[in-house]
Amino acid sequence: MSQRKIIDSWVIVSIFIIIGLIAINIPYTTAEPYTDREFYTEKEPYTTTETYSETESYIESVPLNISTAVDWYITDHLIDDKFDLKATIKNTDSIKGEFWVTFHVESTNGSYDFTTNRVVLMPGESNQTKQTFDGSFSYATYKVYQPTEEVTRYRDIPKDRTITSYRSIEKSREVVKLKKINSSLFQRILNGSTLFSF
Repeated sequence: MSQRKIIDSWVIVSIFIIIGLIAINIPYTTAEPYTDREFYTEKEPYTTTETYSETESYIESVPLNISTAVDWYITDHLIDDKFDLKATIKNTDSIKGEFWVTFHVESTNGSYDFTTNRVVLMPGESNQTKQTFDGSFSYATYKVYQPTEEVTRYRDIPKDRTITSYRSIEKSREVVKLKKINSSLFQRILNGSTLFSF
């Protein structure tokens, strides 16, 4: 009877050993923390200069475009060493205007510059000016002037202004993550891992 009890005890112990061996070889999953580096993008403000155009008005004086004609001729004095320059300016346009003429005259006695009086001429009207010079005539040049009018014009002016813009900056940081470990108790003991990690 005692032998049977010993055998039964060994059977029970063997069963427990087998169950224990099976139990420590059954894999189970646990979560283990680990440190990793994470990369991310962040918007960063910065100051920059922007060039832009701004339309600006200004006043410009432009001559009135009135058609004119200038006739001039020279008359020599018979007795003394002199000559007359006669200039006739005519308004050949359909509107009235104010005109004057500047002359540059060269003679044997030197050079002369003179300007006629300003005259307002109606369409088709003319005005004559006479000027006497010493010496014999060499040559003459002239330029006709007429009134100006103020005209509003526009131009683009480049300007600068300071603005805030944004750029993408890549950064990194350390983060704690979890990884799943699927192994048996026996494997964990062999690998020296933590038995229970949550």
